[in-house]
Amino acid sequence: MPVRMPFDRVAGIYDKTRAVPPRLMGRLLSLLFDELRGKKVLEVGVGTGRFAVPLQKSGVEIVGVDISPKMVELGLAKGLRDVAYADAARLPFAPRSFDVATTNHMLHLIPDWREALLEIARVTRESYFTILERTDSKFNLQREYHEIVRAGGYDWKAPGLHERDLPDLVTPDVVMPVGPIHEVTPAESILAELERRDYSSQWEVPEALHREAMEALRSRWSGKEIARDLSTEIHFWRVDRLADLARKGPHPS
Repeated sequence: MPVRMPFDRVAGIYDKTRAVPPRLMGRLLSLLFDELRGKKVLEVGVGTGRFAVPLQKSGVEIVGVDISPKMVELGLAKGLRDVAYADAARLPFAPRSFDVATTNHMLHLIPDWREALLEIARVTRESYFTILERTDSKFNLQREYHEIVRAGGYDWKAPGLHERDLPDLVTPDVVMPVGPIHEVTPAESILAELERRDYSSQWEVPEALHREAMEALRSRWSGKEIARDLSTEIHFWRVDRLADLARKGPHPS
């Protein structure tokens, strides 16, 4: 089995650094509740349960799967229920056990993403969805960080397939937009996340190059604010269409 990226190291800050603003989250959860009530749902890579916990509390039947004990531990403390420790490419469920399945910010972390999609298709009767975050801003500090380290000779490539690339490979059957909302964020909060290497794309950046990038970003952004328009989109596919992609589709370059 290919090596998995250990998310235990960022479990304690995961919810804070991947948080959806409350106004946007409320609209998103309302749409998901309407779509998922009465169905049996599987979330692969449930983690801390940032979507599963509020949906479970609203009455949606969700089973979660994850390989990170610390992430799940935090989810359990928030009220997460019905979790299995299992690998995405080897799901411990009978065929067609679920009506709907989802992954979010997970597929890009696993080299055998094709096997994961095939497993999801095997255990799911109807559809798959993912939640894609859209940010409209002239400035993106994460992008600037990676441009600096790339210029210094380090270019991180995700081992798997980003969910955000799925719509370009397979046209969604349904797209449900949520938002936008306007947000002004202190640059310092984003700089602090980058300084701590809160994102998996930073974990193997050489220390000297990391320091160079942070010095450049702090020189430009310390004391400033960043205005952003935030929105999300819920993309649904018939699960058999993603199985076809897994069997024969290209891997994005």
